[in-house]
Amino acid sequence: MSLCHPERGNVSCGACCGLFNLKLTTKEFKNLLLERKTEFQKTVNFEIRHTFPIYRKDRETKESNLPKKDEMTYNCPFLGYVDDTKQRIGCMIHPIFTGDPKSQNFSFYGTSICQAYDCKTKESSLSELWEVLFVEIAKDSIEYSFLSADHIFTYAVEKFFAHSNWNVEDMFQTFRLELVELFRLRLVTSIQKNFTSFEINYDAFLTLDSVCSYFESELGMDWIRWKEEWEKKNPNRGEVSGFFDK
Repeated sequence: MSLCHPERGNVSCGACCGLFNLKLTTKEFKNLLLERKTEFQKTVNFEIRHTFPIYRKDRETKESNLPKKDEMTYNCPFLGYVDDTKQRIGCMIHPIFTGDPKSQNFSFYGTSICQAYDCKTKESSLSELWEVLFVEIAKDSIEYSFLSADHIFTYAVEKFFAHSNWNVEDMFQTFRLELVELFRLRLVTSIQKNFTSFEINYDAFLTLDSVCSYFESELGMDWIRWKEEWEKKNPNRGEVSGFFDK
């Protein structure tokens, strides 16, 4: 198990399959994932290979009119619920389900890309700690996917605490409630984003000012209020900026 499918809780991440490119509400995301699972179970027979492309073509046709944030981003119809409780999402043609190591070749990207890709948050040395926190925060797999894929925001949080002269243990233990609040604020704006986890971070956040500017651009007044509360609790922190660079 990993950040994609954590052992804890009953959530998982499917952002890298293009889910958030669709302009849908949380309820609409869930309905779509359920529709895919239902049709997949009715259409696909693992022993009959041509049923895979039949399902894919049918779903691509049905979903062609869904509003998108970026016409160039592919939305894989093989992403759906993968458990009986209809809570965890994932690749319905992953080898763990099909028993075929090459079954993801029926997808647009193919087996080599689907199995080789690891997102930035998953690659982080702090991935296990982030995983535990995101499971705690997320109420479903949609929220968990938003949190897990938002690696630039996560990295900015790490840099904020580093520039404020706090170590990792402080961030995840002493200031856990502050972290939870910050990411809950982020979830309010997440629905506007097309998170795939492929995003490139063009800012190394070398100073505290650059980190704060980023948060203000992403969270607006919510960041100002969060930072004011933070400063009341932690006076004189962050006066030395830029001492820690990854």
